[in-house]
Amino acid sequence: MKQFVVNEKKLRKRMIDCNVKTINDLSVKSKVSKPTIYDYINGRSPFSDAFMRLCDYLNTSPIELLSEIDEQNGDSSNV
Repeated sequence: MKQFVVNEKKLRKRMIDCNVKTINDLSVKSKVSKPTIYDYINGRSPFSDAFMRLCDYLNTSPIELLSEIDEQNGDSSNV
């Protein structure tokens, strides 16, 4: 079974592109809590209202921030 996770490098690149310097700034500006953003970075499934708000704020589609991993062997690939 596969699941989707946030690609931290892509997230941080979009932050730079949007002139957002820290996770705290991203949290305040996107109205998504810091713990939720860190949950996404640490592998929690991002398909939620909060993740969609985050993508809306960063003016990007959810797929741009996701990577696909195979839960059985931990391999990841960009979507």
